[in-house]
Amino acid sequence: MIDAVVTHPLFGRGLVKELRNAGREASVAFDNGIRTVVPMTMLRLINGEEAQPTRLVPPPKRPEPTPEQLRAYDARRTVEALRYGIVPNRRIRELSVGLQGPLSSLHRAFETVEKDGGDVRVVIGEYGSGKSHFFELTAREALDRDFLVATTSLDLQEVPPNRPQRIYNSLIKSLQFPDKPGERGLTSLLDAVVSNPTDFAEVLESVRGTIFATVLRNYQELRNAPGEALQTLLDWITGEKVFIADVRKILPHRNADYPVIALSTMTTSADQYCYLLSGWGWIATKLGYKGIALLIDESEHYSLLTQRGKERADNLFKGLIYACTAGQETCRIQEGDLEHHHSKPHEFRLKSRSHLLALFALTPTANTFNYGRWLPEDRTVALGTRWEAGEVEELMSRLYVLHRQAYGYDRSEALLDVSAGLLECLESRLINLRQMIRLAMEMYDRCFAHPDYSATEAVEEVRRALLGH
Repeated sequence: MIDAVVTHPLFGRGLVKELRNAGREASVAFDNGIRTVVPMTMLRLINGEEAQPTRLVPPPKRPEPTPEQLRAYDARRTVEALRYGIVPNRRIRELSVGLQGPLSSLHRAFETVEKDGGDVRVVIGEYGSGKSHFFELTAREALDRDFLVATTSLDLQEVPPNRPQRIYNSLIKSLQFPDKPGERGLTSLLDAVVSNPTDFAEVLESVRGTIFATVLRNYQELRNAPGEALQTLLDWITGEKVFIADVRKILPHRNADYPVIALSTMTTSADQYCYLLSGWGWIATKLGYKGIALLIDESEHYSLLTQRGKERADNLFKGLIYACTAGQETCRIQEGDLEHHHSKPHEFRLKSRSHLLALFALTPTANTFNYGRWLPEDRTVALGTRWEAGEVEELMSRLYVLHRQAYGYDRSEALLDVSAGLLECLESRLINLRQMIRLAMEMYDRCFAHPDYSATEAVEEVRRALLGH
């Protein structure tokens, strides 16, 4: 069925690109430029000459696309993502409205990190309210301000909230750099340190006797001879599961100045991993960066833990808040309030200033950790469920312009009228922000595919389906 030519009663002729949902749905690229997923029952197979017209001459060489065509292609890719409620990173600022308050709080947090050495924000929003969107926007803002960015999304299988080692590993593997787009992980940071003799000597002396000195000194020795030894070193310091005996065996430098310690997989090891994150944040500033933004999404999985698991997660989250804000007047956590690893206790910070900005995304209806006791009220960022009419209209306007650019049409009717109907559904809490974007794209698709179908009809259909009138 793949590459079969089919016809659809709404979108017309198209080519099957992919089968989904056990063959009950198909992703079809239609001749009118729309690509979407439709039920197989709505498709009719076309056979014969209508499906595969013969070519009497070889097709001409395709000319290089013009700037306008490239813009249209980029807009079309964006529209395809928006049909699933996803805003591509490259359009994140363009399609962000109604976030003046949250962004003001975020900008204050960046300034506090630079001035006082760290800060924390808890981002509160219901499902579909735009938490992930706000995190993407935060990552872009952080990179533009010369912060490194590390992100993770918690779950109960791969990255549980009460497993410090897995959270650290996920954050470090995602590490992004403002001046090295496309690169991920700790290697770029280590390369930047050891490649500058002055920076290297200063940093190495400042961390002598710590695990950071061990990593930097051995990485300097091993990086020009890639192999098992280098990979073992990187696996160890990024929190992968390795045997510490294997690490000690392959490292050329290990003594009192360059200690080799096991990184624990226990739930009680929050101190060790907060210490590592604070150290990388401090080292980043020695290379000219402003620090590291840690973005921890899906923190509501905390509510699914056992009571013991919640206590371990609490200790980790409190440890991260302490690592970010210790020494500041607003810090409500003391190191004595934290639980250290029972067999090998560790400090929670390398230096007095970690230069970390930690963001946690939470759903208010979930049983989340007690951030209200640990943080001042102004460290909470609420993503509102109520939008002003002007904000919805502005977003619909941008989506409409993008859709027109993608498919190269110019309709005189006011397709922006969809904002009124969608705002009514949004205020009634029948849809969320993600669903609103998907509905808008569907309306624009139908109005484009059928010139005799108006935006007014689309709005009335939505009202009847969701509001009952």
